[in-house]
This record gives sequence, structure tokens and C-alpha cells, in this order.
Amino acid sequence: MKFAKSEEGSSLIEMAIILPLMLLIVFLLVDYALFIQKAIVVQDAASTAAQYGTIPGNATSSASMIQIANYDVTGSLTGASGFTANATNFYTCTPGGAHVVATTVCATGAPYHYVQVTTSLTANNLLPFPGTPLTQTINGSATLRVEVTP
Repeated sequence: MKFAKSEEGSSLIEMAIILPLMLLIVFLLVDYALFIQKAIVVQDAASTAAQYGTIPGNATSSASMIQIANYDVTGSLTGASGFTANATNFYTCTPGGAHVVATTVCATGAPYHYVQVTTSLTANNLLPFPGTPLTQTINGSATLRVEVTP
């Protein structure tokens, strides 16, 4: 028996083998890109809220900094229901030093005043891929020193 040497249909078979793999790669890339976009937005929300807190008079309003972070995320991401933000104030005698009470008198005079905003978002993957969690937590943080007005 003689086999036909025709190559008709071979491209269809090759496409049937390669297409699922290519689609899987495309979905993984899109899912990863969306995760990176969410991570950038969460970090930006922390930075924006901390920058707002460094303005003299705004640092004592943790609620306003949280509101700024929430506004930043809801304006950039649709369906950001798992987002949380926290804002705190703290003082140190030296940059990066141990926390002290605001009324502490340091060797250099008044203590340094800092605001810290931490943000968190629970993000869902588009599709449940083997070996990857269905939900991931994305964290952001920003710590800035409050300028002292003379």
C-alpha cells in the first residue's frame, strides 16, 4: 500500500496543536498586565495620599488621607471593591529613628513629623490557571516627612 504524499490539511493540524498554547500565553500575559496595572494604582494611591498629608495642616487628618487614597483608586480602577487604606502619623528624633511622642524634645529641637499611608487591594485573576492563586493581595506604602512651616 502506498501512502499519499499530499500535504493538504497539515497546516490545519499544526494550527490545532499550536492555537490552544498561544491562547493560553495571551491570557496569561493579559492577566499579568492587569495585575501590574492594579499594583501601580495601589502604590500611586498611597503616594498621593501621603503627599496630601505632608501639606501643613493636613497631616493630622487621617480620614482625609484615606479619602484621597480611595478617590484615587476608584477613579483609576473599576470594581475595586477590596481596597483598604490606613493613614498614621508618627514622630522621630532622627530620620529613620525610633518613634517618639510628639511632645518629645530632641537634641535637634522638635521631632521630625512623618505621615505613612498603607494601601491594600484584593485582586482576582481573570481565569484560574493551575499553579496560581485565584486572588492575590496587592500592597502599597508611602512614608513622607511633613514640612514644618517657619
